Amino acid sequence: FSMGYFASGKRFAKRQSMWDAMFMGMRSMGRDESMVEYLLKMLMQVLINFSMGLIMALIIFIFGLWNIIKTYQPNPLAGLFFFVTAACAAFAFVSTYLLALYGAAAGGVYGMAKVAESNMRLEGGGGNGRRVIRGGRVDRRGGGAGYRPHYQ
Repeated sequence: FSMGYFASGKRFAKRQSMWDAMFMGMRSMGRDESMVEYLLKMLMQVLINFSMGLIMALIIFIFGLWNIIKTYQPNPLAGLFFFVTAACAAFAFVSTYLLALYGAAAGGVYGMAKVAESNMRLEGGGGNGRRVIRGGRVDRRGGGAGYRPHYQ
């Protein structure tokens, strides 16, 4: 029964993300925005949409939970205990799901940044990656023992 609430929150997030992608795509067509900036904006918007959808589903579930409990006419103390337990379990589920989603997004962005950094290092001439600026010029050799300023 609670999976219906969760599924409705996910449907809300997917629908909102689709509309956001369409409108963000139309807005950014005329601007000087790179594909990376657009993808990062879309990632943030998807995370916000999933957060809103799941938190909204959690709130609707908690309000509907008391009506579900009342239909069984339990002992008031047992009903209250079940309500608190189910509400805590629902909160734990939603928070774990969102933390996993944020963790996956952060890991993906970090991995992409590392790949981009290593590609830039390879295109930049390899070596140890150190660059020393001398006299307004960039010396890619690192300025070690082989550096001879009188040849420049």
